[in-house]
Formats: sequence, structure tokens, C-alpha cells
Amino acid sequence: MAPGSCWVSTARKGYWANCLYCGLGIAAALKCDAVITTRLGGEEETAKYEVRDGKVSPTDHLFHLSTPAARWWDNVIFACSTFQPFRTERDIDAWCVAHDLPRGAVMGIPQLWRFVQDWYGSYINQPWHKRTATEVREIFHRHDLNGTFWSVE
Repeated sequence: MAPGSCWVSTARKGYWANCLYCGLGIAAALKCDAVITTRLGGEEETAKYEVRDGKVSPTDHLFHLSTPAARWWDNVIFACSTFQPFRTERDIDAWCVAHDLPRGAVMGIPQLWRFVQDWYGSYINQPWHKRTATEVREIFHRHDLNGTFWSVE
């Protein structure tokens, strides 16, 4: 395991994660309460996201993914670095301009949590396998993640 930009604290132990999506994925896979510490926009302001009793807070933040789904595995470390939490749409727009990154998809933290639970929720009790493009599309569709950004081909 290598250090990541997020720290996930659980009652049992702590874990590194590369992004909030992955940090929430740890809580979803372990089916446990957790506190994920990261930074808004990957910059200086610390943010904490808490999973308690199957719910996540705060619920008023946004999650921006700059790298389109079809490109995630071209360089997964880079892709994760472009997945960042923000307070507002305006913050996302300013961040994209400041870092010369495209504005991609935006979802609320509750939607992200539901998606993450579906994506990572069975990782411990079912043997891992690389999802097919069809399986990925089905998960995306279940969470209203549609359009060009979410195309995996």
C-alpha cells in the first residue's frame, strides 16, 4: 500500500486512498463507519467526510471528475488526482481554469456514496474480477451516469 491524498479512519484501522471516491469505497467494501480526510480541490483546505450508519455527510458538497471514464485506466493515478470534492459549482469552474483541466462530470456527495456502494460494496465477499464494459455501463446507468463522459468505449 502506498500513501494517497486521503486518509480513511475506521474503528479497526486506517487506510490510504488515492481520492475521495476510493476512500468512500473502503468504507463501502468494509461496510463500516469511517471518516475520510482529504482536501477540497486537492489544495490546502482540509475536508472530512463521515460515513455513519450507512449515510455520508456533509451532503451539500460536490464531487467533480475531470477525466472521462474511458480514460481512467490509461493512468489511474492521474485520473484519481482529477477526482476532487468541492463546495460549489463555481469552485469547480475556477479550479478547472486554474489547473487547465476540463470540466467533466459533477455529482452530489449522496449520489457519489450510492454509486460507490454499488461499485465497491461486494469487493470483500465476492472474488474480484475486472468488470466487462457491459457491467460498467449497467452500474453507470443505475446511477444516472449517462452521456459521453461516462462512455467506456
